[in-house]
Amino acid sequence: MNNIYGENSGKGFVKEVPLSTFAKAVESAIYKAPLRENNKVWLSDLWFITSLPEDLIKEAISKYIEEIDLPDDVEEIYDDEKNKVLWKK
Repeated sequence: MNNIYGENSGKGFVKEVPLSTFAKAVESAIYKAPLRENNKVWLSDLWFITSLPEDLIKEAISKYIEEIDLPDDVEEIYDDEKNKVLWKK
């Protein structure tokens, strides 16, 4: 089941966007993000690139990591603010 995220369009209806769309945005950001020490991608870099809320990025990673195409050199995705590994190869 896809989670749907919406935004009031101002026209009396809510524009709905599936979580998988945000997972694609995160995938694209991972390719653009700099690799930090030990081949880590930092959550703050993904946030900076996408401007998505960090909790939405985390949810997209946790639910769609198997479907996200990652570069071979990425070893882990790291939450640099909370010092927590979100994903590790």
